[in-house]
Amino acid sequence: MFTVANLALGMSAAFMVGVSKTGLPGGSLVAVPIFALIFDGRLIAGGTLPVLIAADLFAVAWYHGHARWDLLRPIAPWVGLGYVAGTVFFVAIGAASRSLEITIGAIVLFIVGLQAVRLVRGGAPQEPSTAATASYGSAGGFTTFVANAAGPVINTYLVGLHLPKHELVGTQAWFYLVVNLTKIPFYLAIGALAAGGPFFTAESLLFDLALIPAVIIGAFVGRAIFGVIPQRAFLVVVLALSAAGGLDLLL
Repeated sequence: MFTVANLALGMSAAFMVGVSKTGLPGGSLVAVPIFALIFDGRLIAGGTLPVLIAADLFAVAWYHGHARWDLLRPIAPWVGLGYVAGTVFFVAIGAASRSLEITIGAIVLFIVGLQAVRLVRGGAPQEPSTAATASYGSAGGFTTFVANAAGPVINTYLVGLHLPKHELVGTQAWFYLVVNLTKIPFYLAIGALAAGGPFFTAESLLFDLALIPAVIIGAFVGRAIFGVIPQRAFLVVVLALSAAGGLDLLL
């Protein structure tokens, strides 16, 4: 795991996570297939999680005052349902690492497609219905639990609520911090009780620790460029790289 190539890949992914959490939402999607090149099996999800939490802390520290908790409450139960589905999934596939890679690749490509459709359609956002809230919440819960890739799903939901920019980032910041922290006990329990190996190892945690400087740099860069770089241009690059990574996982 601790090779020059893996450290370089990990730092690039960690930097992108930091940037996306504080300035350019959606960019962390590209980190998912990159971490899948470094880790195997359940370690893909577990190895990515500490990096995400580190970046979430910066986002919450800077934008916590803009969060709209009243808008997150309706989606919370459905995210929990997605967790249940994700738990069943991990227990069902056991040690089948290839099945997990294929699933993550498919999720990444699905999310890329969802985000691409939103970019093409453009126009004014619409208020999500109860059915849409259930769909976004359960899909977001499952995708974040299995692949840490719920960003575009939740982004789409929040954009539909007509939030100003700072409220959008602040609400996302708290949402992802809470969601990512609540995944830890689930991952520990599944890793201990179900076949398929752990989500965290001493080596994976040390590797994540080595990536923290890249997260910090990315977080400050993201804050500096918040609102400066065109979101659309950035997302096009992120989606292209993410699609390439997702295809690599499938092939």
